[in-house]
Amino acid sequence: MIVKILRLNNEGEGIASIEGKLCFIKGALPDELVDISIKEDKGNYYIGELNNVIESSPDRVLPKCPYYDKCGGCNLMHLSNNKILDFKKNKVIGIFNKICNIDINPNIYSYNEYNYRNKVTLKVNNNEIGYYEERTHRIVPIDNCLLLDEKINDVISKLKSFIQDKEHNITEVMIRCISNEIMVSFDNLNPVYKEELISLLPQASIYIKDENISGNTRLIEQIEDYKFYVSPKSFFQVNTVTFKELYKYVISKLDNEETALDLYSGTGTISILMSKYFNKVYGIEVSHSSIMDANENLELNNISNVEFIEGKVEDKIDKLKELKVDTVIMDPPRAGSDNKSLESIMEICPSKIIYISCNPVTLARDYNILKEKYSLKSVDLFDMFPQTSHIESLMVLERKILWITI
Repeated sequence: MIVKILRLNNEGEGIASIEGKLCFIKGALPDELVDISIKEDKGNYYIGELNNVIESSPDRVLPKCPYYDKCGGCNLMHLSNNKILDFKKNKVIGIFNKICNIDINPNIYSYNEYNYRNKVTLKVNNNEIGYYEERTHRIVPIDNCLLLDEKINDVISKLKSFIQDKEHNITEVMIRCISNEIMVSFDNLNPVYKEELISLLPQASIYIKDENISGNTRLIEQIEDYKFYVSPKSFFQVNTVTFKELYKYVISKLDNEETALDLYSGTGTISILMSKYFNKVYGIEVSHSSIMDANENLELNNISNVEFIEGKVEDKIDKLKELKVDTVIMDPPRAGSDNKSLESIMEICPSKIIYISCNPVTLARDYNILKEKYSLKSVDLFDMFPQTSHIESLMVLERKILWITI
């Protein structure tokens, strides 16, 4: 079946219309004439499969990755990088226009196209190591991933040789590269091969079943003037260069004030960065392990004016309502915040809200609630995940001035 591609959806799939019903086609670009097959009829839309590009877009490029057609790790490598950035910017503009009925003109910042990831989790099966093929549990064996730090690729190469013709019992491995140091965590290992593995990765921090068997128990990342512990299960942004630039941008929006709240504070990175600008910072985080990491990061940096509270934001934020809060920073998960937390923020009524989001749809949805008392000052975008359709957004809101007529 031959169709014309009208535009891209928010996930970067091409959209065609077939007898009035939309069809989503991975790998197709706007204005292309393509030959497709219908893979699934979902009732009110189709899922199509791209067979051949008949008339190609001038924005189409040849993907550099040999696994691109099978691996689900990235989905826009067939589009030129400038057009990827245009797509991401226009996606956020369109979402805010549709959900909030406002026009925005965000800046977008991009610092690296390849080799940006400082962490990867790979699947292992007998002699194969790689990613799962998209929507399957079949492994796509890889030698080198263009998204990964080269030091991680070096480890993959060594592990690929190590697992050959062994009953190693490994099914999953996580690899991190922090400040040029390597951490490798395996879900399992036949003890017979323990010493061989240590010899293979002599400088690495190695974990088996969450137990450190060699090297440092934690790595340390430097951000601005502060140091942060990174352990196997620590949450840490995967694009080191870009998240450091994003945090610099956050800091540029801060004033020297009394009190700040850091909601969904994770391992305390933003709270600690804010500590020099506020007399007191409170962070709220639901994850017990993240709270433990955050408190250890306080000790590592000799910081005494930050306090972390363990629990859900919606359950704990009301305990801080009596404080005079100047700034709230929030970085919720993809699902965004919840109505109760947003209402509590408006009751606390800080002069400024800085909202970091990996999902522009929930960001726009939450802004629709906050706009009752807050004006939108800016939305800026950071390309945390090049070659994919994902984008990190940073929204700054300021409290509206309420004029009272006497």
